[in-house]
Amino acid sequence: MKKLLLLAISAVLMFTACGGGNNTEPNKPEVIPAISVSTTSVVLDATGTSASVTLTSNVAWSASVSENWLNVSPLSGSGTTTITVSASPNTGVARTATVTVKDTDGKLSRSFSVTQKEAGATPVVPTPDTFDGNKRSGLTYQLLVYSFCDSDGDGIGDFNGIKSKLDYLDGLGVTALWLSPSHPTSSYHGYDVNDYFTLNPLYGSAHTSASAEEDFRSLCAAAKEKGIAIYMDYVLNHSGKDNDWFKSVQSDPAGSEYKDYYVISSDPDADVAAGRIDNYGGASGPGMGSWHQLSGGSLGYTGRLHFKLDWTGATKYITVTETTEAAQTSNASASKWLWIGTDGHLEGLYETSANIFEITLNVDTDWGFLVRTSSTTWDGGTKYGGKAGASKITFGQPFALDNSTASNIVFGAASYYFASFDASMPDLNYGKYTEAKDSKAFKAIAESVDKWIGFGISGLRLDAVIWIYQTNNGNANPEFLRQWYERCNSAYHAAGNTGDFFMVGETWLGHDVERSYYKGIPSCFEFEYFGQITNALNNKNANQFAKNVSGYITSHKAVRSDAITSVFLTNHDQNRAAEDLGKSLAKEKQAAAMLLTGGGKPYIYQGEELGYWGKKDGGDEYVRTPLKWTKTGAVASKLLGTKVDNSMLSSSISVEAQAETESSLLNVYKAFAKVRNTYPALANGEMTEHGTYNSGNTSYPTIACWYMTSGSEKMLVVHNTDTSEKTLAFTDDLSKAVALLGTAARRGNTLTIGANSSVVFKL
Repeated sequence: MKKLLLLAISAVLMFTACGGGNNTEPNKPEVIPAISVSTTSVVLDATGTSASVTLTSNVAWSASVSENWLNVSPLSGSGTTTITVSASPNTGVARTATVTVKDTDGKLSRSFSVTQKEAGATPVVPTPDTFDGNKRSGLTYQLLVYSFCDSDGDGIGDFNGIKSKLDYLDGLGVTALWLSPSHPTSSYHGYDVNDYFTLNPLYGSAHTSASAEEDFRSLCAAAKEKGIAIYMDYVLNHSGKDNDWFKSVQSDPAGSEYKDYYVISSDPDADVAAGRIDNYGGASGPGMGSWHQLSGGSLGYTGRLHFKLDWTGATKYITVTETTEAAQTSNASASKWLWIGTDGHLEGLYETSANIFEITLNVDTDWGFLVRTSSTTWDGGTKYGGKAGASKITFGQPFALDNSTASNIVFGAASYYFASFDASMPDLNYGKYTEAKDSKAFKAIAESVDKWIGFGISGLRLDAVIWIYQTNNGNANPEFLRQWYERCNSAYHAAGNTGDFFMVGETWLGHDVERSYYKGIPSCFEFEYFGQITNALNNKNANQFAKNVSGYITSHKAVRSDAITSVFLTNHDQNRAAEDLGKSLAKEKQAAAMLLTGGGKPYIYQGEELGYWGKKDGGDEYVRTPLKWTKTGAVASKLLGTKVDNSMLSSSISVEAQAETESSLLNVYKAFAKVRNTYPALANGEMTEHGTYNSGNTSYPTIACWYMTSGSEKMLVVHNTDTSEKTLAFTDDLSKAVALLGTAARRGNTLTIGANSSVVFKL
């Protein structure tokens, strides 16, 4: 019994120890929080791929990312899961972010890095805004009427020819045409005007002045419909010798009603010394030009004369006396000769002693005589005569000979006229420069402009303005031009036109002189501009371009707030741009891009858009080549004679061929002109140097870089003028390119730009 009781008690104790009979849980081991990740680093491709990371955890967690370019999903959870990391395509250099995972108490933290590879360079593809049709570029096309386009097959360009090509000019983006002189002329070029009130009959459909006027009026109207203004080339410095005004003076120097229209003197040396020649603007003498004898007056002599030539000293003298001694025959073996007579005949002198030569002759001449040291040529200083303005001989007195000017030696009273250029272009006289508007010549020529304003012109290009008054006086020409511009602008407004009349002057004496002319007119040609282009393209000093060009503009505006700086590559008086650029098509294209992406009012000279080359050697005609419109068609070359480089005018250089070739020079001009017309900042914005790639950055001398800004619109312009590509780092946003020449690629804000390449970004 005792044994059974012990067994029972033992069983109860065992039951109790095992928890039987109540709800108490047995003790468990403590749980330790834990978080781990399957990797410490992840690499993504630049193209925007994703990757997965295994997260092992026994607690709730949340994730964070250090860079917002990286996406993480999910960002929170509990337990073990897969985290996906992803990124959009990388357009720049390699980038790295960190993903951090923490428990909810923030006691545990695990992290891993995510690196996205560097982007491959993305080619720059221009996406310009849609052109709204409002041409704002200020682009002017200089054309030579006689060699631009022939509409009637006579070999001479004409007004209807220009009219037929307005679509071409409009497609080129031009806003104005500068026509070569269109008045009647005795030359092919037209700068010797014979009548300011009529037009060259050769330019009319019926080869009459009336048809020329009708066609010109029609051209002006048709151009206006396309948003193209017409500028006439006006010659104010001189007229042609065949102008009726001058012919009247020639026939009667003292009595002609037009004698005050020209610079005339019977004793130029004395009149110049006394300050009586208003054309010199109060200065002591001319900067260029010479005096020429008028045909009127008693210049000749009929009778018997003795000539004695003294060749002993440095200055040679001739003494002429009237005589009754017997006349002699010409010395056939002479070394010194007289050229004498109305029709001109040669008489050989006799050497009577050492370097003394004499002869007695019967003389009948209406103009005088000259001394010659050659019987066969006038060249090499073999012609001796009088000095300019000092050619009247006095009987019995030694007359000093001159072999530089060598004017005719005359016997009687003579009158002379002044010409800044040659004898075929006598200078016009406007009197004292302070009162020029009151002169007869000023009033007459201004009235002729009134007529053409009525036809529809809206501007003038003024020829040779630095010679209207000789340049010794710095105030004369600007003051004359101020009066001229105010007179023409008033007439333009009086005709019912809005805005101001445009006027640009040919001021070919360097920037420091040119800027002073803005006192008189709103625009002048900046002749130093192309030097900046060649310095950039030929000499690899491109980093100076923006500083110098913007400096020109600032300098002009300091003189006149509404100044318009007219910029161009070359014109009809210079070697062709392609010539000076070594006929390098790459440079020609970049010159076009630089011209059309910078400050100032740009000009394109006829044929420049096709890559014409040519030198002035042998004649100006070689830089005034006709435009070749079709691959096989004729050109308007008749007035140029044989002075045309037909080897250049191949089918491939024609408008037709280049229009068909996307990469042609013509299409570069079109593309950049269109972009300039599209964006006001490019067309008329302020040009400023870039903050990094500028004149002070000697590490990148071949980079020309600037901003063009107008209001809130800002453009970045980059030109690489080197023969190898360059990689440039910018802080500017390069995401929107609007124009491209050559090649360019970018990685974010890093730009790799090809050789002779240009790109424009809208910022």
